[in-house]
Amino acid sequence: MKNISTSKIFILCPANNSTGGPEALHQLSHQLRTKLNLDAKMYYIQKKSNIDPKPKVYNIYDTLEIDTIEDHSDNIIIIPESLTNYIYKFDKSKKIIWWLSVDFYSICMKNRHRGLKFYLSKYIKGEKEDKEYYFENLPNVYHWAQSYRSYLFLLKNEVPENKISFICDYVNPLFFKISSKENSTEYKENIIIYNPKKNKKEIHKIINKSSQFKWIAIKNMTPMEVVDTMNKAKIYVDFGYNPGRDKMLRESSVMNCIIISGKGGSSLYQKDLNIPEEYKFEFIKENYSKIISKIEQSIENYEKYIVDFVEYRKEVLEEETQFENKLKVIFSK
Repeated sequence: MKNISTSKIFILCPANNSTGGPEALHQLSHQLRTKLNLDAKMYYIQKKSNIDPKPKVYNIYDTLEIDTIEDHSDNIIIIPESLTNYIYKFDKSKKIIWWLSVDFYSICMKNRHRGLKFYLSKYIKGEKEDKEYYFENLPNVYHWAQSYRSYLFLLKNEVPENKISFICDYVNPLFFKISSKENSTEYKENIIIYNPKKNKKEIHKIINKSSQFKWIAIKNMTPMEVVDTMNKAKIYVDFGYNPGRDKMLRESSVMNCIIISGKGGSSLYQKDLNIPEEYKFEFIKENYSKIISKIEQSIENYEKYIVDFVEYRKEVLEEETQFENKLKVIFSK
């Protein structure tokens, strides 16, 4: 690549999807366009007619859409792990796989093999038949690990270490606007929040035994409602399985919540969830009483215990700057 400033960057992204992965891809476009002044455009998969493929909640990010990818040796295509079947469709361009989730790679591949229409790629006339990617060491394919867990996964699959970069997304700016208020901890109430989509159904056994506190499920909320709820809560409980560095864990940290977590997926690794080990539990029946005790202590001694999360919160607050700096290094080579 002679001059990155003349290159075109195409970012593949599922259309009309407002989960953590697609937000990261929109953040990437925003950073490349506004901070690095590069020609980056979104290429949406599974677009629906007469519907804007970009969710309205991501209008805070500077993006442009394109319908055709130019396969050229000077160009770069950034592909989330859910769409690795696109790697062999473009021979000339450099490809970067962003491993936002380890598990979604195999899940989406299985869905494609079963013929389910999750990420079918029949949108370009005359395109090649789908061919799956099985970690072949291709000369023009590179990898970004969103988490330490992703990094270990890539090494396990014999991806050369010199082809791996650590690139983590960041928390939605809405959270920073509220958390930046002076003495924001004074708004705290005896509220515990959780994501019902992630936590096992057994979480209700914990809720029932600590019903003296107010539990709020984070569901069917606008981003601003999530911000307001986290701002009032003292504790965020997460016993779900985290395939990558989870957004809600980081968001709750920004909003000065004490985190009580399981050890599923990335949460096991200190480099991905840097909170004291005493706040991490295996979610098994034998630990229920310990978990409830930790919740009660954290509610009653919030001002004392929240200090244990200063280091992790600092890391999260610096993620956007780290993201920008990493991109500058990568795209200056």
